[in-house]
Amino acid sequence: MAIIGIDLGTTNSLAAVWRNGKSELIPNAAGEFFTPSAVSVDDDGSVLVGRAAKDRLISHPERTAARFKRYMGTKKTFQLGDHSFTPEELSALVLRSLREDAEAYLGEPVTEAVVSVPAYFAEAQRSATKRAGALAGLHVERLVNEPSAAAVAAHIAEGDQDKVCLVFDLGGGTLDVSLVERFENVISVTAVCGDNQLGGTDFDWAIAEAFCRETGVDMEALSDREEELLVRQAEICKIALTTQEPVIMAIDDGAISAASLTLTNEWLIRSCSALFHRLAAPVRKVFLDGGMSMGELDELVMVGGSSHMPSVRCYVARLLGREPAKGSSPDTAIALGAGVCAGMKERAGDLKELVLTDVCPFTLGIASYNRAEPDRPIMSSLIERNCVLPSSREGEYFTVYDDQETISVKVYQGENFYCADNTLLGELNIQVPRARRGRQSVRVRFT
Repeated sequence: MAIIGIDLGTTNSLAAVWRNGKSELIPNAAGEFFTPSAVSVDDDGSVLVGRAAKDRLISHPERTAARFKRYMGTKKTFQLGDHSFTPEELSALVLRSLREDAEAYLGEPVTEAVVSVPAYFAEAQRSATKRAGALAGLHVERLVNEPSAAAVAAHIAEGDQDKVCLVFDLGGGTLDVSLVERFENVISVTAVCGDNQLGGTDFDWAIAEAFCRETGVDMEALSDREEELLVRQAEICKIALTTQEPVIMAIDDGAISAASLTLTNEWLIRSCSALFHRLAAPVRKVFLDGGMSMGELDELVMVGGSSHMPSVRCYVARLLGREPAKGSSPDTAIALGAGVCAGMKERAGDLKELVLTDVCPFTLGIASYNRAEPDRPIMSSLIERNCVLPSSREGEYFTVYDDQETISVKVYQGENFYCADNTLLGELNIQVPRARRGRQSVRVRFT
């Protein structure tokens, strides 16, 4: 039974396998490596996944869903005709399609996968990804951060050169930035930062909104079909700007009657200025967290489909004073890296000496008593963000009033001082003997 690596993307998903000493992309039933992350329900109740579903986004928007990766770990539901789906159920349909394509290509059952996730995915989003794998018939014991997977792919391609790399991963829905040190057979992630609500989709919407603003189209008056058509046209023009300019964005449909606009990369930067400012913040923060200066950087690796955009590449290159490395494929690097990680999980002989260390993207801790404001417990951190994993940390916590019989251990994730501003992951109540305050305690260990 084979273990495969999967890049479960916002826009497209890919699968890879480690065999014959290399990571190999797996084609789908149509012979393509890219499977659109889209799901549609036909009139007869049958479910379509991939290209067939994406083609129905405009013709049947009420029966089709895409970009659902952004809502992983939330309670949002998608109504497709008479059927209701959670984000993980939709993701599971995409994963099942990838699994079946892999089984057909490899000629053997596939029951396990290493799935890549944004480095800045929180615990709820990671758990939802694992649940999606289980629903798809895949055991997902290991998740690998997308920039880490890209770094692994670069390391395999370039050999064991000593380098400090910045992996800038801008996909369809998320931005991840990681500082990575590579030496001999070790790939060590030093720091991660990112934005789970910034990706190529946001540029599509920004272009669509700017188009409406400059052509006098009332975007709020558009139907779902017209809105999807507008955003799809914005995406097409955004992609076209990677190889040519100017590009004419023209639509003549329904409420958008004979509207056209000339687009250039300079226009795109001006119209999406707020998004470009958001790109810079995680880049600056990751150097601060990693205790490095931009001058110590040896290589800039840009991955993710949206990093194809000339405006993005130019902006990041100017920010860092360094041109992106050539040779790596922004679209397939993460999938290929996930394939390498699958080989490591399978204990492939030619990968036995390769070591990948990652970091915890968020601080983990528990609520502790706040004497100044008893109703506002404060965060007592056990594992700090960017702490190298694996890690084990312990703390001791005491009773705070006389005759206390229970110590409540509430586990939080986040960087804020007050627990209310962080994310509650779970709670455990521990019984203790009655005594004077401060005489009884519990030891809490996170591993």
